[in-house]
Amino acid sequence: MRYLLLPLAALLSSNALLLAGHGLLLTLLPLRAEIENFSSAQIGLTGSVYFIGFVSGCLLTPHIVRRVGHIRTFAVLATVFSAVALLFHALSAFGAWLLMRFVVGACISGLYMVIESWLNDRSTRETRGTLLSLYTVINLTMIMLGQQLLNIASPSGPVLFGLASVLLSLAIVPVSLTVTLAPAPMQTVRLDFRRVWQLSHVGIGGSVTSGLVTGAFWTLGPLYARGVGLETAQLALFMSAAVLGGALFQLPLGRISDHYDRRLVLFFSSLVGAAMSLALALLAGLGNLLPVVAIGWGGMVMTMYAISLAHASDSAEAGEFVMVGSVILLIFGVSSAVGGPLAALFMAIIGPSGLFVFSAACLVGFALVISIRRKTHVLPVHDETDPFRPVSVTSPAVFEMDPRTGPVDETGAEHQSAWEQATSGEAESRHQQ
Repeated sequence: MRYLLLPLAALLSSNALLLAGHGLLLTLLPLRAEIENFSSAQIGLTGSVYFIGFVSGCLLTPHIVRRVGHIRTFAVLATVFSAVALLFHALSAFGAWLLMRFVVGACISGLYMVIESWLNDRSTRETRGTLLSLYTVINLTMIMLGQQLLNIASPSGPVLFGLASVLLSLAIVPVSLTVTLAPAPMQTVRLDFRRVWQLSHVGIGGSVTSGLVTGAFWTLGPLYARGVGLETAQLALFMSAAVLGGALFQLPLGRISDHYDRRLVLFFSSLVGAAMSLALALLAGLGNLLPVVAIGWGGMVMTMYAISLAHASDSAEAGEFVMVGSVILLIFGVSSAVGGPLAALFMAIIGPSGLFVFSAACLVGFALVISIRRKTHVLPVHDETDPFRPVSVTSPAVFEMDPRTGPVDETGAEHQSAWEQATSGEAESRHQQ
């Protein structure tokens, strides 16, 4: 483990600082938007623009990396992200927030892609699973830590925006000082939505549902917590509890889905998630018990994306995993952009609890789709199911880190990474000398 992590210490340190700053902004921005007297619909739109920026960053970043390289791309994106974090405090116009939220979404997805392609280039097929799991743990942990930084100062002042900017700026330092070789340029992935639809209707449905519900949660969750009377510390705990639930339940539910029909796991997760959503909607006066319910809600809802991806990938042919994952992720991003405004309509009619009424409606609808699909489509029997791997909602580059990804050449041998090729070339040169 030590020999695996030491060469990646700088990159993982940058990733940790980046996610701490990003986690703080995820919870801070909806609260500040409310302080600036934005309506629920306007806040939902800012969240939509963020996810549109996220999808745009996934599509554009490979071209930027190919032009200027990984390190300079990371430095530029993190610098822009840091500057925009400060501008949120200085500019209160709704139009400016829409633009800045788009830029933030594009920057964070681009930064994810740089980090993940670098990690993939430095890993082997034997170490990818371990590295992917560790990377997922770091992401979730630092997002939760960033959310707890909300307790340091008031959302109405400049301190929290300054702190987020400092963390994002510091993230540039480890990567810029690394002495390891930069990885090979990213490769663009051909997207075949029709093929993925043929492979798994339920996989796409799960991605859509997960995007609608979690996109609404990240955009409007802090407003719900504030609306039901939670103080800042309780609010931060509530948001972190949902992330913690996703972290705790992802691997157990994934392992269960390895032994049973994954659609059945998604069906029961949807029903339990709907029940948890109704509990959060109807029992808003629970106060300190809300984080406990949020853990259960996050455990059911925030695990659906990875299980849906695994289900879609089970029927894919060798070499299609990255394409399938990229399509599922982009569908998730577009759905997330829609989820915020739709949930805002529910909140405008019902009040803060409307967020989780919307969540319950989406989850029940997905459960009905799964029920109908299982009656009309029987899965072929497989002697072996690829083991579930926890996957964060980050960028298409993360799918290259999964051990299930293994492009094979005409002779059946796996392609070497640029790092392995460079290392073997240097060894041959030294041998000849």
